[in-house]
Amino acid sequence: MDDERNNAAKTDPQETLRNEAFSFDDQLEMERKGAMAGINPMFGEWQHHFAFAPVPYGNGAIRRGEFRAAIQANLTNQWLYANEISLEINLHVDVQNTLETDQTADLDNYAKAILDGLKGPNGIMIDDTQVQSLAISWIDGYGAASFTVAAKSSPDDFVLKPQEFYEMPDGLWYPHGRVLWTDGHAESISDFNHYAGLSIIELMSSTQRRVRVEARKAGVTRLRAYQIGRYVSTSARGFHRSRIEGDFLMHPRREWQTERANWSKSNAGEFQRVEELLDKMRKSHELMIAALTSRS
Repeated sequence: MDDERNNAAKTDPQETLRNEAFSFDDQLEMERKGAMAGINPMFGEWQHHFAFAPVPYGNGAIRRGEFRAAIQANLTNQWLYANEISLEINLHVDVQNTLETDQTADLDNYAKAILDGLKGPNGIMIDDTQVQSLAISWIDGYGAASFTVAAKSSPDDFVLKPQEFYEMPDGLWYPHGRVLWTDGHAESISDFNHYAGLSIIELMSSTQRRVRVEARKAGVTRLRAYQIGRYVSTSARGFHRSRIEGDFLMHPRREWQTERANWSKSNAGEFQRVEELLDKMRKSHELMIAALTSRS
């Protein structure tokens, strides 16, 4: 009966529209509940009002540290943006102080201090290099100074806290947590999915690096080799080690590979499934490498 109903839905335009409308409503409600619970941004968008005065970057290390701590104490999100984002910052300040005294600073000084507070394991992003566009402005707040931050990214470009970082063959470090967002819930993943995910990122990272090397050997420029390598890059973004600040747990490549090897000895059957998946990917990658480097 279920197959008959599904087939009927495929041939009935009205039934298809009803199913699509229901699916959208479900998705909307799921996003809304998740956003209220702090486990996802609402279709990639997030906004927060900080009910205390913004502090410029030049106010000294101690004051900056206190300001960063105050920002992060206000945050309730259980996720981090993992890719590029757009930020809009609005400062609510006293217009007379801004125009007629030296009590305020340039906008770029406020921006830097706020960005510092928004990054790291307790922020909303991993590093401020993720900020692809930034707009900052001030308005008369008609009261105590405060500020508002709005962020926007692709709806699926976020990861759940806590995040750990793993070194890959391309020399970059990739976020990979043990908790995933699934159908509006935060769920812990199995060891199999954990090591399968790491192995796929490892293979994609290695393939991308090899494509760049082969492209350079073929005589293309460094930039063009980078662009060609993007065709086989993983959807996860890697970060340079110097860009990862705070108390993120870091796993050097040899360390986590040893852990995977130990796990595979006790779970040979499951690891065989991972190897079979990787073998199929390797074969397709060989064809991709040949095509990309010959075309370059």
